[in-house]
Amino acid sequence: MPLTELVHYFNKRNRLAHSVGEEDCFAIVSGQVRAQFRGNVLGSLFQPVVERVSGQVIGHEAYLQVLAGEWAGGPSQGVFLEASDDHELVYLDRLVRTLHALNFLLEREQRGGFLALNIHPQLLRVVREHHGHVFESILARCGLTPERIVLEVSDDGFDGLSRLRSVIAAYQERGYRVAIDNFGRHTACLDRLEALSPDIVKLDRSLIGHAGHLSLAKRVMTELSGEIRRLGASVVCQCIENPLQLQVAQDANVDFLQGYRIGRPAVHCLPVVRQRQPREAA
Repeated sequence: MPLTELVHYFNKRNRLAHSVGEEDCFAIVSGQVRAQFRGNVLGSLFQPVVERVSGQVIGHEAYLQVLAGEWAGGPSQGVFLEASDDHELVYLDRLVRTLHALNFLLEREQRGGFLALNIHPQLLRVVREHHGHVFESILARCGLTPERIVLEVSDDGFDGLSRLRSVIAAYQERGYRVAIDNFGRHTACLDRLEALSPDIVKLDRSLIGHAGHLSLAKRVMTELSGEIRRLGASVVCQCIENPLQLQVAQDANVDFLQGYRIGRPAVHCLPVVRQRQPREAA
């Protein structure tokens, strides 16, 4: 479906389903999709994720950008404070993910790569069942499948384990890959991680280390990476900002790399290189 028709469809859908006003709709501006929420104009940025061994870009994580409004120039996640209640916050979370999916469609270079999207923690608590079902229908309109999507969720280690496990399982059953974000910030409990069974684990920035602590960071990350892979998950080292941190991540044998040293969030995606399939003998 052409982008203009998609934007028209989602605008109509939002008005009917959520009774939102004209200002809370999508628009195409200078070749990019924009969204509005309570006077804030929202856009998308994409940061590359690179395979450690090959150095090739394999996907991108989407970030929210506030282009105009009260939260412009400040922390973009602050716009979620504008939601008046849980119902509106769920609406905004899906609005942002839809915005990223639409802008991802514009990127010819990303074909074959994945799109990583963050899930607001409150959505996991408020939505009681059918996780991923609504967004799957949104993706279908965009020509994307859950297999192309990585959903990132945070675990503070204090919420009920069974509840979070059921949410992750529901996403996985629909074909999404699930990443536990910022692992090690609140807890590094491997038993809890094993119970959650994510596909990907993203190590918290505190583990990458700083000048004077890189040797310790290397030992910790090497041990964690080995244990996480033993549980069947891939490991991402994120927030890599300088050559020393990059070397630590390389030495720790993580699977994927992400951070300013690898590539800053940008309006456009970097090219994704597909592995060539060997030709069969005639």
